[in-house]
Amino acid sequence: MKSQRLLSSALAVCLVGILLFGNSVAALTLNLPQLAAMGAADDALDQRQRVIDEDLKIDPTKLRYRGLEYVQFQPDAERLTDPEIKSLIKSDINPEVFAAVASGSVQIFGNVQDIDVARGIVTQIKDIPGVREVMFDIGLEVKAE
Repeated sequence: MKSQRLLSSALAVCLVGILLFGNSVAALTLNLPQLAAMGAADDALDQRQRVIDEDLKIDPTKLRYRGLEYVQFQPDAERLTDPEIKSLIKSDINPEVFAAVASGSVQIFGNVQDIDVARGIVTQIKDIPGVREVMFDIGLEVKAE
């Protein structure tokens, strides 16, 4: 009985959402694998989800690369401090990228030449000991293909 009420409530919410917001809610309910891929840990995705995840990170204009990536757990002994992480990003990775670091969570933004440079920056930051997640919004001078 309780599960029937829960299902009825969920359907009611979907119907109200469709009435209020049109096809966007229906599209969200039909594209759950795409939503599940966004921001998932790399090793949690199969090949199809990896392609979807990468497509979701490039905006429709193909001039921005944005998203969220998580890093696997690291023991405390190997982790760098937030100022050390920020210093590495600024000096060794790319001086054109601005970073904010808090408790191992890194947010980066800036402009780079192309999608390959942007992907490389995100990968390099994920390899820094102590980084737990990387949120990025990077402008591209050359449109992504």
